[in-house]
Amino acid sequence: MYQQRQGLVVWVQSLKHVRHLRKYGHVQYVSKKMKYVVLYCNVDDANSVSEQIGRLNFVHNLEWSVRRELDLNFEDDTQLERTNEHLHT
Repeated sequence: MYQQRQGLVVWVQSLKHVRHLRKYGHVQYVSKKMKYVVLYCNVDDANSVSEQIGRLNFVHNLEWSVRRELDLNFEDDTQLERTNEHLHT
Protein backbone atom coordinates (compact mmCIF):
# COMPACT_ATOMS: atom_id res chain seq x y z
CA MET A 1 0.00 0.00 0.00
CA TYR A 2 2.64 2.53 1.05
CA GLN A 3 6.05 2.92 -0.51
CA GLN A 4 9.00 2.35 1.81
CA ARG A 5 10.94 5.59 2.24
CA GLN A 6 14.57 6.30 3.01
CA GLY A 7 15.66 9.48 4.75
CA LEU A 8 18.70 11.37 3.54
CA VAL A 9 20.37 14.25 5.35
CA VAL A 10 22.01 16.57 2.85
CA TRP A 11 24.46 19.17 4.14
CA VAL A 12 24.59 22.12 1.73
CA GLN A 13 26.88 25.12 1.40
CA SER A 14 24.05 27.55 0.67
CA LEU A 15 20.31 27.35 1.21
CA LYS A 16 19.46 28.95 -2.12
CA HIS A 17 19.93 25.55 -3.78
CA VAL A 18 17.26 23.76 -1.72
CA ARG A 19 14.73 24.07 -4.54
CA HIS A 20 16.99 21.95 -6.75
CA LEU A 21 16.80 19.08 -4.26
CA ARG A 22 13.01 18.83 -4.60
CA LYS A 23 13.31 16.88 -7.85
CA TYR A 24 15.13 14.06 -6.02
CA GLY A 25 12.49 13.48 -3.34
CA HIS A 26 10.28 15.05 -0.69
CA VAL A 27 12.00 17.81 1.27
CA GLN A 28 10.75 17.34 4.83
CA TYR A 29 12.85 19.83 6.79
CA VAL A 30 15.37 22.60 6.15
CA SER A 31 17.67 23.86 8.91
CA LYS A 32 18.63 27.43 8.17
CA LYS A 33 21.09 27.65 11.03
CA MET A 34 23.00 24.43 10.38
CA LYS A 35 22.41 24.35 6.60
CA TYR A 36 21.10 20.86 6.11
CA VAL A 37 18.05 19.37 4.40
CA VAL A 38 16.13 16.23 5.39
CA LEU A 39 14.93 14.56 2.21
CA TYR A 40 12.86 11.39 1.76
CA CYS A 41 12.94 9.22 -1.35
CA ASN A 42 11.79 5.71 -2.28
CA VAL A 43 13.98 2.88 -0.97
CA ASP A 44 14.32 1.42 -4.46
CA ASP A 45 15.76 4.69 -5.78
CA ALA A 46 17.84 5.63 -2.71
CA ASN A 47 21.22 4.48 -4.06
CA SER A 48 20.92 6.28 -7.36
CA VAL A 49 19.44 9.40 -5.74
CA SER A 50 22.26 9.58 -3.18
CA GLU A 51 24.86 9.24 -5.94
CA GLN A 52 23.21 12.00 -7.98
CA ILE A 53 22.91 14.31 -4.99
CA GLY A 54 26.49 13.60 -3.95
CA ARG A 55 27.74 14.81 -7.33
CA LEU A 56 26.11 18.24 -6.98
CA ASN A 57 28.63 21.01 -6.42
CA PHE A 58 26.69 22.71 -3.60
CA VAL A 59 26.41 19.52 -1.49
CA HIS A 60 28.94 19.41 1.34
CA ASN A 61 28.07 16.00 2.83
CA LEU A 62 25.34 13.35 2.59
CA GLU A 63 24.18 10.94 5.31
CA TRP A 64 21.62 8.12 5.30
CA SER A 65 19.06 7.98 8.07
CA VAL A 66 19.31 4.86 10.24
CA ARG A 67 15.71 5.00 11.44
CA ARG A 68 14.65 2.08 9.22
CA GLU A 69 17.30 -0.11 10.88
CA LEU A 70 16.27 0.68 14.46
CA ASP A 71 14.01 -1.61 16.43
CA LEU A 72 11.09 0.59 17.44
CA ASN A 73 9.28 -2.14 19.39
CA PHE A 74 9.59 -1.13 23.04
CA GLU A 75 6.91 -3.43 24.45
CA ASP A 76 9.23 -6.36 25.20
CA ASP A 77 11.89 -4.33 26.96
CA THR A 78 12.54 -6.17 30.23
CA GLN A 79 15.19 -3.64 31.24
CA LEU A 80 12.58 -0.90 31.25
CA GLU A 81 10.20 -3.06 33.30
CA ARG A 82 12.88 -3.73 35.91
CA THR A 83 13.66 -0.02 36.12
CA ASN A 84 10.00 0.82 36.64
CA GLU A 85 9.66 -1.84 39.37
CA HIS A 86 12.70 -0.48 41.13
CA LEU A 87 11.29 3.04 41.12
CA HIS A 88 7.95 1.97 42.61
CA THR A 89 9.43 0.02 45.54
